[in-house]
Amino acid sequence: MNLLTEAWIPVRPLPAGAACKLTLRQLLCEDGRWELCLPRDDMELAALQLLICMTQVFFPPQSTAALKQRIVAPLSLDEFESGCAPYREWFRLDHPDFPFMQVRNVSAKDPTPMDKLLAGLTGATNSCFVNEPGLGACLCGGCAAIALFNQSSNAPSFGGGFKGSLRGGAPVTTLVQGEHLRQTVWLNVLSEERLTQIIPWHHATRSQQPTWVAPIKAGETIPSQTIGMLRGLFWQPGHLELMPPQGEQTCICCGFVEKQVYTGFNKAKFNYTIDGLWPHPHGPRISSVKKGEREEKFVSFTTAAPAWTQLSRFVVQRQMTNSKEEGQEPAAVVRQAQGLLNKLRLTVGGYRNNQASILERRHELIFLNDGWSGHTEVVHALVGQAVGYRDALNKSLFVFSSGFKEIKGAGVKVHELAKEQFYRRSEDTVLDTLARIDFEQAAQALLAMGDKLHSIVVELFNESVAPYRNDPELIRTTAVARKTLYKHLNALKPQRDGRRDDGTNA
Repeated sequence: MNLLTEAWIPVRPLPAGAACKLTLRQLLCEDGRWELCLPRDDMELAALQLLICMTQVFFPPQSTAALKQRIVAPLSLDEFESGCAPYREWFRLDHPDFPFMQVRNVSAKDPTPMDKLLAGLTGATNSCFVNEPGLGACLCGGCAAIALFNQSSNAPSFGGGFKGSLRGGAPVTTLVQGEHLRQTVWLNVLSEERLTQIIPWHHATRSQQPTWVAPIKAGETIPSQTIGMLRGLFWQPGHLELMPPQGEQTCICCGFVEKQVYTGFNKAKFNYTIDGLWPHPHGPRISSVKKGEREEKFVSFTTAAPAWTQLSRFVVQRQMTNSKEEGQEPAAVVRQAQGLLNKLRLTVGGYRNNQASILERRHELIFLNDGWSGHTEVVHALVGQAVGYRDALNKSLFVFSSGFKEIKGAGVKVHELAKEQFYRRSEDTVLDTLARIDFEQAAQALLAMGDKLHSIVVELFNESVAPYRNDPELIRTTAVARKTLYKHLNALKPQRDGRRDDGTNA
């Protein structure tokens, strides 16, 4: 199974049609309009990211002008063949010496079932509700390659003694979405000009081999500034080896009948240290000061809050000016898109985890209207305003729940329940504003969004305290909580006509 020559990319034609598999050459050198076709959103995102990484390494455009040409027109066959030639043996899943993203002769007591290679398929808190039974029973070569890549690049490690990706345990991936698959791939490929800006040592590390060809040494300390683009994009932190393939079966993941499928793999604990943070181009980063030291890390999903709450981190670059402020750096592919696209369709994906256990998988698409690239400060303000309404509700209901001084609280975490409902009821309002806003005249859109969020928050507050209205001990608590709510609401938008947001005279 060679990812450079065989048909392994599961797709369906746009706007409609039967699913099939493409070769990399068909995808990049022909003018078809395709979309990925896999049953799990995280596998689709991983397949897209794998295609982007391969294209980035094999066919890097020299300039922005060259990149724009590749976005609109297929790659020539000569360019394809010459670009793939140096790497042809390294992307064989069953190579006798250095199989793709594996290590030969991994010693393990027992083989591990393939479902453990599909992140969150088993062992997750919601796995029995959101996953089809037997989804990981056997995988074709293409799906196995996607799963290997996803586990090493995006998912938490297998547990203690197993290393995670270069971006940490469960990083957020942000990619730019095009009108079809080939365009999407090229929109997330960096030009050589931009590559040297984010990885100054790029040219000096061109000849580096991937980790499965030049293995990491056990216990080694590796400076991040010595990791090149190929080695970093395809970093394999673990010792994994697929078991010999079985005969013809249907791949449970993509649904295609294949001559060979994989039903298990061996894994072994392996440790080393990375010194510093490698600037992966697909992940946003944040920086802060902890104990007097500057700390930088990739953004991850740490709560159940939807992706829009972190949108500022995804698209707005902000320098850290003091120890109390957070710095943020969007992914390099998103920063590049600011000079290419008027409108932005942003794909956001990742996992929320508790150590090695996956709590949920996330995949969201956010639209930003024409003008976003020149008005990222409006995006920052919009997200800040929406989060402010959430916090107003949360703070007031926390007072109601916990009480204060000698005044009784409800004793129930109504603020947590209300916050979940706020996300559900407000998401359409926030996302629709982002998709329709006139960035040149943003004030009216922000005010209109504020009005809608104000109504949602007041409604949720009233619903949350209503079951307790007949408890005489909570009458004063409710009054104080309501006063707290309107205090925060009044701070979020201007007063109108001399009236406060609670309807009383100013």
